[in-house]
Amino acid sequence: MKTDQQSDKAAIRCERLLYAIVTTLVFEGLIRKVVPSALGLVIFFIKDFLCLYALYLVTTVRLPGLATWLNTRWKIVAVLFIPLLIYTAFLDLPLSVFAAKQYLLYAGVSLLVPLAFPENRVEQFKRFALLFALLLIPTTTVAILQNSLPPSHWLNLSVGGESLQGFAAAGFLRVSSTFSFTGQYGWFLNAVCAFIISGFFLPSHHSKRSFFWRTAMPLASGILLTIGVFITGGRTAVFGNAGCILVGFALSVWKSPVTSVRKGLLVGLFLIPSFWLLHELKPEFFAAYDARSAGTEDVSNQEEMQDRILGGYTDWTNWYGEQELTSILIGNGLGIMSNGSDKISNYASTIRSTGFWMEGDVSATVWEGGIYLMLLWYGFRFAVIVFCLRLWQSMKNPDYSLVSSFMLANVIINGVMGNMAMQPPIAIWWWLSVGSIIAVYGFDREFVKKDSASDGRRSPNNHLRHTLSIHTAVA
Repeated sequence: MKTDQQSDKAAIRCERLLYAIVTTLVFEGLIRKVVPSALGLVIFFIKDFLCLYALYLVTTVRLPGLATWLNTRWKIVAVLFIPLLIYTAFLDLPLSVFAAKQYLLYAGVSLLVPLAFPENRVEQFKRFALLFALLLIPTTTVAILQNSLPPSHWLNLSVGGESLQGFAAAGFLRVSSTFSFTGQYGWFLNAVCAFIISGFFLPSHHSKRSFFWRTAMPLASGILLTIGVFITGGRTAVFGNAGCILVGFALSVWKSPVTSVRKGLLVGLFLIPSFWLLHELKPEFFAAYDARSAGTEDVSNQEEMQDRILGGYTDWTNWYGEQELTSILIGNGLGIMSNGSDKISNYASTIRSTGFWMEGDVSATVWEGGIYLMLLWYGFRFAVIVFCLRLWQSMKNPDYSLVSSFMLANVIINGVMGNMAMQPPIAIWWWLSVGSIIAVYGFDREFVKKDSASDGRRSPNNHLRHTLSIHTAVA
């Protein structure tokens, strides 16, 4: 009994920490705009302190189920990072500590999720997933306010107080909502797309949902998400959500075709007319995206996006071989291309002050850590994707398979394309999705166990019936 109580307390502690991490990520930018600039840097690192505490928690308890697989691989990768971190320390010691945070710290969040939501806490996980739907209310409200306010208003300025009018399109700013910049808002919306599906479609075993949570809130969330995605004016949000929905739907159809197609048609019949109506009633919400997606006289939007995506994987080949041998093998120092590195490292500040910047994930990875980091970092990410794919594939309950399909879509897309080491929010949303798949897999295992036990209770002569069925089949 005492052990169960201790486990429950640990789960509640982990759950509260997850809520703190998510809300900090969402409101960090807005808070930094209203506090003195000297305090802004402290707020910037709050999420890191929370994740550091998460890492401490997961190392002091026994991890459930397959979370141990991930924990073991993460420790191996951490050891393999040591040569790169030592090399970076020789260049600049604070930069080495900063780089370790960027690459290794946030994996602890994925281990925190199954600790917070073991097999008996399905309802608590549903509430956590529904938090993302509730967060759409303040974030979309702030985005709409920004869209209607002049660029000079404090809500539309950067966290440093600079004007963002240079990023406007068709006379409308690319809004950032409660986040530090537009990209962070887009990454949040991509995570929302996966989590709200889990919150609304995960089966409920202990409570009956009201009409509000069963019907009204999912419809309202769909509308708010649509507004948020397009009002950013960013293709990251639009293509990220589209990719998550399409890949997630394809995966869910693979596992449960009838249920997925039926639910997909119902959602489509609502969202498509709603999108058209919103575009007609509030064209200003879509103006920035429409202008940016129209392309230019020289290149179409499709060609531009194709060049950006494919170029992100191949651009590094133009300069990689021209470097010194040391840079080719182990790069030029970890963490330099990450936001905030120039604030804590003189070495990074010197390089960044010239305007040098590697925007693409692959280019930045190769430049920072050479071929060694490229093999290590992407090898680890692809191993995690395959791990999640196997968990999803082995799930038996169609409802759990459905919600994990959209989590898996988020893991695949961001795991392959996301600037995870450069942008901590992407890494945290990604690891949250990984941990959620592990948690949902645990729910599925518990469902299978209870279903098997129920079959056994209903059939006291199960062994005799099984023997007779074998003889009948042979005959």
